[in-house]
Amino acid sequence: MKIIIATGIFKPELGGPATFAAEIGERLMAAGHHVTLVTYAPVLTDADGTNFSFPIVRVKRRRNKLSNYARYFWQLWRLTGRASRPDSVYLLDWFSAGVPAAAVCRLRGIPYIVRVGGGYIWEKYLSQGRPPMTLKSFYERGIYREYQHLFILIGWVLRGARMVIFNSNEQRLLFETYYKLPALRTQTIYNVAPNHDVAAATAPIALENRQHEIVFAGRLIIMKNIDSLVRAFARLRDTSFILTIIGEGPEEGRLRQLVDTLGLQSRVRFLPAQSQTQLYQKIRACYLVVIPSWTDISPHQMYECVAADIPCLITQENYLPFASSDFLKINPASVDDIAEKLNRLLDPIEYQAFAASLRKCMPHWTWKDVLVAHERVLAQIT
Repeated sequence: MKIIIATGIFKPELGGPATFAAEIGERLMAAGHHVTLVTYAPVLTDADGTNFSFPIVRVKRRRNKLSNYARYFWQLWRLTGRASRPDSVYLLDWFSAGVPAAAVCRLRGIPYIVRVGGGYIWEKYLSQGRPPMTLKSFYERGIYREYQHLFILIGWVLRGARMVIFNSNEQRLLFETYYKLPALRTQTIYNVAPNHDVAAATAPIALENRQHEIVFAGRLIIMKNIDSLVRAFARLRDTSFILTIIGEGPEEGRLRQLVDTLGLQSRVRFLPAQSQTQLYQKIRACYLVVIPSWTDISPHQMYECVAADIPCLITQENYLPFASSDFLKINPASVDDIAEKLNRLLDPIEYQAFAASLRKCMPHWTWKDVLVAHERVLAQIT
């Protein structure tokens, strides 16, 4: 099949869609399909593009968003003419790249599928400094109606797709309800769980030799709820522990100020964003990784930690395929609850039991499974 992948970001930029686009593109090519990828980019000359087996078309990202959308539309229009018409277009973005891509597909009569990750309107709401809440609460309380133009545009993109792919059943059912998506045109394809090679390459250090360190790694944005983690960490009974915050983002200044206010300067440190390999090497000796987000939709980091036998304390609204299993989770709305769970895990017996409960939950979803599932969908819509 001839497939165009439309994504908002791509390597060397960091982010789930960038990593997924590279991996699925390479695997589709290896399976005998022809792939072209279209993406926004900070610059148009990027040596990293030579590392991929498929051609990459980059649209330079500018401050004027309408200009970005128009130029993205034009590049896709050029790539989908009669002589080079693809069998389908795969949208890994449902707004900045998704809207122009869906418009091209509708005008050209080309079938497209959309992969949904995150919650665009909800994340915009949080970035405006509004009272934080989970993704589910955002829709159940009807707050999405305050963003009517965005809601309508996203619904237009999703309902025009031949198939909408989610990585969790919870989000699929949520969006079926609020965006009026027919169940026959939605599907769940789970994220890949790291294999045993990852665990072998990042074998954890024995408990007695681990550093007294708690780690958060991710973008420093409101959705990640890092301020609640800092406040909870201030109540940790064992003051020999340090909290390491790895990442970059607009909340860094506010978080540093909070650390100063709480008098935690000597116990909280900030490190810049790191590559996956660097991050593994960093966390393999830590005591605990924490994901305190208001909602984190099937976070790949959780799989990585469990595969490497590194305990990871995660938010209760996480949409993992094993989210209903019996292991310790935190309430993102309660600093008291986060602090209580952190202190519980200081006990070696509680800690070992927690680590064992996570190991039992590890799924076995491989890239081969993901590729086969995508090929079925692509074959079905063409």
